[in-house]
Amino acid sequence: MAGRPLEAARSLSAALEEIERLDGEAPSRERLELRCNTLITLALTDFMLFGLDAASARFAEAEAVIAQLGDSGLQARLDYQRASIYGRLGDLASAWQGLEGAAARLDAFTPREQCSVHLSRGMLAFELSRPQQALEAFAEAARLAGALGGVEQEFMARHNEGYAAYLLGDIPRSLAGMAAAELLAADTYRAPARLDRARVLLEAGLVREATEALHAGLADLPDEGHDQIRAEFDLELAKAERLAGHLDRAAVAATSAIETYRRIGATAWVAKATLVSLLVDLDRQQRSSRHGDDRGGGDVIVAQAAAALADQLVDVAGELGDSELADGARVVAAQALLLAGDAPAANTRLLSLERISSASLSDELDAAAVTARTLVATGDLGPARRILGRAARRLAAGQQGSASLDLRTARAVHGVRLAELDLDLAVPRGSGAVLEVLERWRSATDRLPSLGRPDDEQLASLTEQLRSVRGLMRGESDPEQLRDLEADASQLERLIRDRDWALSRRGTVRAVPVRVREARAHLLDVDRDLVWFFRHRGRIAGVGVIGGRAVLRDLMPADRATELAQRVRVDLRAAATHHLGPLSGAVWSSLRSSAAELDAGLLQPWRSSRGLVLVTCPEVSALPWSLLPSMRARPLTVAVSLTSFARRGLGGGPSVAGAAPEPAGAQAGVHISVGPAVPRASAEARALARTWGTRSRIAQPSSRQELVAALARPGIVHVAAHGTHQVESPLFSSLVLHDGPVFAHELQPTGVRADHVVLSACEVGLETGRPGHESLGLALSLLSLGARSAVAAVAPVPDDVAAATMARHHELLASGVPSDDALARAVADIDDVAAAFLNLGGQLRP
Repeated sequence: MAGRPLEAARSLSAALEEIERLDGEAPSRERLELRCNTLITLALTDFMLFGLDAASARFAEAEAVIAQLGDSGLQARLDYQRASIYGRLGDLASAWQGLEGAAARLDAFTPREQCSVHLSRGMLAFELSRPQQALEAFAEAARLAGALGGVEQEFMARHNEGYAAYLLGDIPRSLAGMAAAELLAADTYRAPARLDRARVLLEAGLVREATEALHAGLADLPDEGHDQIRAEFDLELAKAERLAGHLDRAAVAATSAIETYRRIGATAWVAKATLVSLLVDLDRQQRSSRHGDDRGGGDVIVAQAAAALADQLVDVAGELGDSELADGARVVAAQALLLAGDAPAANTRLLSLERISSASLSDELDAAAVTARTLVATGDLGPARRILGRAARRLAAGQQGSASLDLRTARAVHGVRLAELDLDLAVPRGSGAVLEVLERWRSATDRLPSLGRPDDEQLASLTEQLRSVRGLMRGESDPEQLRDLEADASQLERLIRDRDWALSRRGTVRAVPVRVREARAHLLDVDRDLVWFFRHRGRIAGVGVIGGRAVLRDLMPADRATELAQRVRVDLRAAATHHLGPLSGAVWSSLRSSAAELDAGLLQPWRSSRGLVLVTCPEVSALPWSLLPSMRARPLTVAVSLTSFARRGLGGGPSVAGAAPEPAGAQAGVHISVGPAVPRASAEARALARTWGTRSRIAQPSSRQELVAALARPGIVHVAAHGTHQVESPLFSSLVLHDGPVFAHELQPTGVRADHVVLSACEVGLETGRPGHESLGLALSLLSLGARSAVAAVAPVPDDVAAATMARHHELLASGVPSDDALARAVADIDDVAAAFLNLGGQLRP
């Protein structure tokens, strides 16, 4: 029946007709039992095809037979089927009642059916916030699944184990269980499993991946007979598009879900989809309010209507016994009432919340955001700030559960609204408060220790396959063959990410905590000032620590800064080609004009003459800062945060679990890797070897294993090799060595302990930004995994310029000049296009 309800209904109806034809006037008990079981099964197919009323009619017929036979075992089977249908409708109280009836007579079921009963009971127990009963049910289901064998049952058991882990908040374990189930060659209907996986991806903050999975699942559904699950896909798609900020798409998906649920009579699901639709409408109002600079909160009448509808949904949830739905409706009602300007009424809704915490981090943080905003509206700013502080800690704890940088950065999306509100509250309180808030929310992954991830044969095998495919792609010229290889590479990348998400930690080492005041003192010690840019109410603002004193400044319109930054990036790429001819003057004129305007708007207001540490925001990231007039030949480090910069200087950078300490007094070496097809790489390597003498070693031909090992120990690592930044999958950004590419994700098991990593490859300093001010890329991965500092380019640099700049950088380093100062002088000495190179993370102070 799975996936083919029309065929099942036809077969079962034909069987029922045949049973009734054979029964005659005195049907045997055996035939009555057969008729009853057929009716019970038909109830499910009729529900899938025609809705609840059709299923209820079948149940009524079956109950008449049960009453005639007085068979409690058949009643248990009917209870289970009815529970299954009520569960699909979202009527959890009725579903639980049915499952309890089934569990009371497990001997009426086959061992395989008993496993299904326990699985269903476990899932429903989680929905009803009964964790102990859920754990008992899943334990028994796992035992039965193991004893039974059989691929299909194993698929169900493993997948549901993964889903149970999701409900417990263990995202890595959840993805691991689901990935293990996907590898089984089970001939089973997989749409529900795909839907579950998309839900977990969305909870993990992997919004793009969740959206892709949902679209793929919808495309695979047959045209008929799957209304319920099609609506569930649409509902999750609405949530994903809303989280991504695509409100029009979210509204379309939510409306589609509502219409389908109404057609099949799924009352609880109509309520859930309506809540998402209301949230989309409220987001639109808030967006319009922000753009109009109206802090009062949108159309009052529309918001009041939304609150009234949410209140009605609270009543519906109460009738269904769904406390989670009721609380969700209360939060939406409160949000609507805030927009309507009725904060006391919003507070009343929030005081009625039943749950203390949620299995869903995203739901928990959404409720915290509305609660904090309500407190702000009623003037209770202290309690609001405390809620925001707790939410930040909760988000950081949610990011801690995996060794995967991908997962640790993705979950920050759930904190975006909270961080914006926290910043709104901090700005009126001055520079110190703003610094504290920015630190609280920026890059939680850098504050967390790196995790010692185990070596994994499956991941290694998949990576080798990807390396091979990438090698074939570089030598392939046939378009059709290249398309096939690209498809193979995409599939392998998906499998690698699945495995990467699934791998859990073996242990942790705490990162050394650094407070903001300690970080400010460190700036004075190393004679540096700091400027931290952030977007606030349509403007780029900044908080600086200038001469040890914190200063807050409003700087320039965010849209203008974004436009100028994009123009600088485009012009710099053009300038780097060296083939501009007559256009060269126009390109450089445009580039310098944009750089001068950015300099006037962003840097000159600080009146700083020291070396500078910059913490950027997405609008002005990946810029060649040395081209800005006030930055010429001036030491510069682009850091993740103030405390991140200080931690690296104070010797407390992110650490790798299980890493052996370096012997005291050990002299750090200089490792040089050289990639193929880089014309000046060998000469560059020899120049560096002359500079560093016996401390240096050139690995030529260079291998992946040697480079990974060099990065895992203290010292300087220089890589003269081609590199790529993968915008869509930044952990597949790579450096190409003689035995193939080294991917960013391959550095996670060993971590990075190098003091200074110099990447003379083009563009590997680029990053893919994620909501929540988290980013990924090759250079940022090195820093997140423990590197003290790195040099990398954010745009192409001609080979001759790169080689000369790197040689000069190392000469200055070897003479004792700090890495930020050494790079600034090297760029000034060689060529302006070398401004694409940035010193990242912290300083190397030889």
